[in-house]
Order: sequence, then C-alpha cells, then structure tokens
Amino acid sequence: MHTTHDIKNLLDIQDPNITFSDACVEIKQDRGKVCKFISATLTYTPTHCAVCGMKNEHFSVIKNGTQTSRITLPLTGMHRTFLLLKKQRFFCKRCSCTFVARSSIVDRHCFISNQTKARVTMKATERNPSR
Repeated sequence: MHTTHDIKNLLDIQDPNITFSDACVEIKQDRGKVCKFISATLTYTPTHCAVCGMKNEHFSVIKNGTQTSRITLPLTGMHRTFLLLKKQRFFCKRCSCTFVARSSIVDRHCFISNQTKARVTMKATERNPSR
C-alpha cells in the first residue's frame, strides 16, 4: 500500500482504483532511447454495463480478463515515462458485450495522459522570452 501511495503522489494520479506493485518501475530501451516503464492495475466493480446500461445486480456484469495500455506520461527527470496500465475488462451477460475499465487519467481510446496534454498546452501558450 505504501508503494502505491508514494507512486500516485509522485505521478499526481488521483484515481483510487489504480494500484502499483512493489517492483513496478523498470528502466529499459525503447526505440533507441532510455525510458521508464511503470506498471499498474486498474480494476473496480462496475455499477452498470457501459454498453446497455443494465444495473450490475446478481453478477450480471462479470470480470473478463485484462487489457494493457501503454500511456504516455509527462517526463520524470530526463527520461520519457510510460504507464503500462492493465485495465480490467468486463462482460455483460444481458447484452453479451464487453467493455474496459475507465480512468480519469486518460480519455477513452487515447494513449496520452490528460496531464501530458495539459502540460503541452501550457508550454505552447507560454511566452518565449527570447523574442
């Protein structure tokens, strides 16, 4: 639990459904550059089906494996940083559809964190002092 809390504070992640293991940070080469890869898991019990809206009663929505997404985070130190987020998949017995757990750190169908997008926007609007 301490590792999860410390890493969440370091990366400024507010989502309580994301957890980190003790050995979750790995530094390795990616496309010829040194990068940091941080592994995490996103899981929770959904209140309803995201596809048909059926309320999750009597185990009508069940867990159905995971899907890993590589999410770009802002730089930490000198290295590019990626979050390898293992998202819980769910299956609805009523509509026979699957859906994936969602988090506020990244938009649906996107692999760039909202924090990274905000930082890029801030940098783009800053005045260049050399002008």
